Parts: sequence; C-alpha cells; structure tokens
Amino acid sequence: RSGGRTFGIFAGISDYPGTENDLDFTAADAIRVRDALIRGAGMRPEDAVTLTDADATVANVARAVADIVSRAGPDDTFVFFYSGHGDRVERAAGPEISDPDALDETIVLYDAQMRDDELRDLFASIRAGTTLLFLDSCFSGGFAKDVISVPGRMGMFSSEEDVTSQVAVKFRAGGYLSVFLSEAIGDGLADEDGDGSITAIELSEYVHYRYRNDVKSTNPNDFVRTGGRRSGYQHLVVDRGSVGPYDILLTRSL
Repeated sequence: RSGGRTFGIFAGISDYPGTENDLDFTAADAIRVRDALIRGAGMRPEDAVTLTDADATVANVARAVADIVSRAGPDDTFVFFYSGHGDRVERAAGPEISDPDALDETIVLYDAQMRDDELRDLFASIRAGTTLLFLDSCFSGGFAKDVISVPGRMGMFSSEEDVTSQVAVKFRAGGYLSVFLSEAIGDGLADEDGDGSITAIELSEYVHYRYRNDVKSTNPNDFVRTGGRRSGYQHLVVDRGSVGPYDILLTRSL
C-alpha cells in the first residue's frame, strides 16, 4: 500500500441501556485509538467516524461502513475498532466449518448484538486494499474465522473465542488492546527499525510483547467483562490472513 488514505470507524460503549451492563473506560478506548491513527499514521480527522455509547447502534455502524465503501479505494486502508461487551450465541444452523462449536461470537452494540458473520457481510463491499480489524471485547477471537477470509484483511483480537477480556483498570482503559495500539501506532513504538512505516510483523510483535508483560488473567482481583466465571488465561489473537509479515500497514506521521 502506498500513497493512500486511512479511513476508520471507532466504536466504544461504556454506557449501555440500563446500568447493570455499563463498562468503565470503553468509550474512551475508541477515542484513544482514533487519536493514535491521526497522530501516528496520518489519518485525517474527517476520515474517522467515532461512535460512542448511544451512537454505537447497528444502523450507525452500517451507515458508517457504507460511507467508507463509497470513498475508499484499493490504495487505501480501512480500520475498524470496537471496545465493549462481547458475547456468544447459538447458531440456528448448527455447526459449520468456521464454527464447529455451533456458536457465533458477537459484539454488543448499543441496541443489538452483531454476529461475526453479520460483520463479515457488512465488510463485503469494502474496496480498501488493506482492512485492519481490532476488537477489544470478550470472545472476540472467534471473529477471525469469519471476517479475515478475504485478501488484504488482518485482525487483532483481545482474547480467544472462548475466553473473556479484562478491563485494563491499571491503565484506566476499557481494554488492553486499545492501550497497546495507541502506543504502537500513536507513539510509533511498533516502528522498530525507525523507517517511518509499521509492518504487519512489527505491529504484531509489539502488541504480543505488551500482552506477555502486562496482561495477567490469574489475579482474583482482576475484572472481566462478563457476569460469569472467568474462562481462563487471556491471550492476544492475531490473524494476518493473506497479509505478509513485511507488508506495510501504516505510514507514520514523522
């Protein structure tokens, strides 16, 4: 990718309907990652759509994707970031190759859940040469099998498909992924060789490194984004699909 623009949708929900499902800091995660792309990757503010709390509805996400479909071309990059609740729901059709457990993973938007295959379908018309999907939510790793199935797509997911995600209280953030992406892109810390660009392997290695050092899921005082029992250790899931390790994802603003 060279000479293109970066378009982004940044969704985060802290204030869900009612009070029992509210989360700390997750709306701010969307703003944090958006600002990192503006600061560190030259994204124009007018090319970013930010949807927080009551604005992060299914219709508004679909509308934002449709707008980017109309503007982004093969030389451009599309970034989709979400921080909020994630869930798992049974598939009416039962098991299939991409979901042998007969469960769909979801992101819980303000008014309804969006399944992994629904997000896949929403992205079907995107013409951007590179699509980066960042999900900072419980069970988000399950989206990899459905969405990262088209050339040029890469995903980073805060936990595996059957594991919850912690709230990153010590960073005053909704999730760890948003913090590490902000460092990697906004502060340029993933640009290991200092050449002004961030490759797929540089971004992956930086975020993996931060996960290994800062994300621990065994502390009984940790907070997780589910009312149920902690599912185990939280690990970053990276799926590069057809994106090569040295493919340039983003060009830094120097």
